Amino acid sequence: MDDDVPAVELTLGPLARDLSFATRALRAHLRGHNVRVFEEHDVPQGGIALISLIGLNPGVSQKDLAGAVVLKKSALTKLVNELEISGLIERRKGVGDRRYNAVHLTAKGQRLFDEVMPDITAMQDTLLAPLSPEERETYFALTWRLIAHLEPRSA
Repeated sequence: MDDDVPAVELTLGPLARDLSFATRALRAHLRGHNVRVFEEHDVPQGGIALISLIGLNPGVSQKDLAGAVVLKKSALTKLVNELEISGLIERRKGVGDRRYNAVHLTAKGQRLFDEVMPDITAMQDTLLAPLSPEERETYFALTWRLIAHLEPRSA
């Protein structure tokens, strides 16, 4: 890409209202912001979401984690293995149903969860700065409504 050529604002046409196109563009921008937090806390990509979910839902099953983060079971297992090797989480047999693994934070994982949450909150405040509190509520309400609508179709 030639740095001397000024950027031209492209006409997006129907892509301006294309959900896949818009979310891909948003995700690309978010990835750059997320990298700093992942690197600062030495956690693999996706690890912070899992640590947060496990911290908020001690004893959650791997199946429920996979559904929440929309990962295939094999991808989730790989990430869970990495976090377990790092000493951040541990798997225990489920109480009452020993066929599934209940996932818990270790003391090290709990410390990371406690350290990372203020950084995540600050990053979210920065990312959402152009939106008023009411617009943020509306954005997330609509996003979760779309996810609920699409969830049965992608299962």
